[in-house]
Amino acid sequence: MTRFTSYLAYLASANNLGDDIQWLFYPGMLAESTSKWWADFGDRHASHEGIDLCFYRKRGGTIRHLETGAAVPAWSNGTVLHICKDFLGHTLVVEPDKKIAGPTRILEVFSHLDPHKSMAPGTRVKAGQNIARTSDIQPKSRTQARRPVLLPHLHLSCIEVPADTPVTSLNWSLFCLRKKVNVLNPVFM
Repeated sequence: MTRFTSYLAYLASANNLGDDIQWLFYPGMLAESTSKWWADFGDRHASHEGIDLCFYRKRGGTIRHLETGAAVPAWSNGTVLHICKDFLGHTLVVEPDKKIAGPTRILEVFSHLDPHKSMAPGTRVKAGQNIARTSDIQPKSRTQARRPVLLPHLHLSCIEVPADTPVTSLNWSLFCLRKKVNVLNPVFM
């Protein structure tokens, strides 16, 4: 697995943001946070299972955010295992080539996306390769208008699952079950 700082450089490069970028985080964007970073900034129903990448600036410059359709690169060389819907788009699950020995595996989980049409289970990806775009997550109808308005962002998780977990089970129904999976903080990978 490539270091997190390298992934941030891939993300900046994929979106032509330049080299001198600072990524900025509200407390609710960080792993294990119990706060929201949107709407009322209240409490989440469960701790955050990853990190949300949205806000950045050039050193000392104006704060900006990723736009709808921002390029999302792969973190590591690996294989797409599963693509599923999430509540703001789709989730793409990648298993890095560098595996840990033992009864578990660590997965890179990219969420709130529109995966490229070339992405499918079994697709090989390379670190830095564009694999998706951030979703347009704004409400489009009156029934969706009750959804909190969020800025486009990449939710990035590292999740350790039992090695024998069927790929069709690699989704948010499993990832939110802390008794069955181990959520790892991407910053420390």
